[in-house]
Amino acid sequence: MKVKLTKWSQTVENKFIVLIIILFSGFWGKAQQRFSLTECIDYAYKQNFDVKLKELKSKQSEYALEQSQKVIYPNVSGIFSQGINFGRSIDPFTNDFVQQTISSNSFGANATITLFNGFLFKNQIIQNRYIAESDQVDIIRAKNELRNRVTLAYMQVQVNIELAKIAQEQIQNIQLQYSRVKALVSEGNMPKFNLIDLDAQLSSAEYEVLNSKNNIEISKHSLAQLIALPNFETFDIENDSIVETSIQLNDTYLQNILSSSYLQPIIKGSELRLRGLITGVKLAEAAKYPTVSLGTGFGSAYSSIAGKEYNYFNQLGVNLNQFARLTINLPIYSNGQVKSRILNAQINRRIAETQLSQTKLQTKHEIEQAFFAAKIAQEKLRTSQRQVISQQIAYDSGKDRYLEGLINAIDLNTFSINLKIAKSNLIQSKYEFYYRKTILDYYSNW
Repeated sequence: MKVKLTKWSQTVENKFIVLIIILFSGFWGKAQQRFSLTECIDYAYKQNFDVKLKELKSKQSEYALEQSQKVIYPNVSGIFSQGINFGRSIDPFTNDFVQQTISSNSFGANATITLFNGFLFKNQIIQNRYIAESDQVDIIRAKNELRNRVTLAYMQVQVNIELAKIAQEQIQNIQLQYSRVKALVSEGNMPKFNLIDLDAQLSSAEYEVLNSKNNIEISKHSLAQLIALPNFETFDIENDSIVETSIQLNDTYLQNILSSSYLQPIIKGSELRLRGLITGVKLAEAAKYPTVSLGTGFGSAYSSIAGKEYNYFNQLGVNLNQFARLTINLPIYSNGQVKSRILNAQINRRIAETQLSQTKLQTKHEIEQAFFAAKIAQEKLRTSQRQVISQQIAYDSGKDRYLEGLINAIDLNTFSINLKIAKSNLIQSKYEFYYRKTILDYYSNW
């Protein structure tokens, strides 16, 4: 009986262990969720507060446009009332005072439509349409700026990962040299202090590996914060490789971008706001014109005091009335309020015109600056590529001379440091050029 109990308990224990492993493996799978650059950008679009606020503002402007489009239709309303009078009342049929309780009700319907108001409704629709379109453009602009920031942060993580690989390669090279030098020291072909120098270099390389890992975590944390990821511990990035592309950054390329700069979201938004303010002047001027409106309706009533002579429906027929009313409202004097609104609208239009000119000039300078920054980054990339090749040759030659005893460990370490610096420069220049090219693509794809 004890043996069976032991086997049963072992079976339960094994199942429990398997269950724990499955749970932790599922948790670990979630903790290792990886994001590509595109996924980071898409996630940031959904979580960024500035984008959310602009989307809500855009919905408000769409609702305002929809409301202004409906205001041109007639305003129809229905009326119904039920009342009871006690004591001394007026007979609604004879207009005589009577001393009795009277029950009455009435109903009716009327409609009012504005025929003319200085084209106020028309211009309000036009202005609201410009506002709605400019808010849509603002969303695009906010997303593009967010995309650039996410791309830069993502590139920084990849740069730190590449630098960590270089630091790890440095340790492997030193360890390989250490094994060879140790054999030469044992044979008496090399002094022992070379091992001491390699130990010092290895300690420095290990410190750089630790520092590079810390830089990776810091840059990942910054990227997670930028895309508003709630749990940093579940965040990691894909090992995306940069596809190097050749691009001719010449004056023709720059002029093509500048010629289409009017399509930039920031310029389109400014132009739409200017058009809205130009329409705003017409809205202010509408108050100078008369307002013509037409109203029509019908109604009827019932009173209990005449209930003996007329039943309910007969009274409704007898008391039925219809009306039509044309109203003209002529503005005569408004204490200078209309003139003041017109002047303010004209000033707002001039401010928008000045801001548009400033935005166009600023955008032109930003495009030129982005172009020259990309051009410099491209030249740096080419130079760093040549630098890595020359430093690799120098390091390989120095390593052979070191093993032959022609140079010491300090000289070899100098070659190693120069090669590491060259590789680091290549990585940084490669990602810098990729980012600068991304900015140019942003300007050229509109």
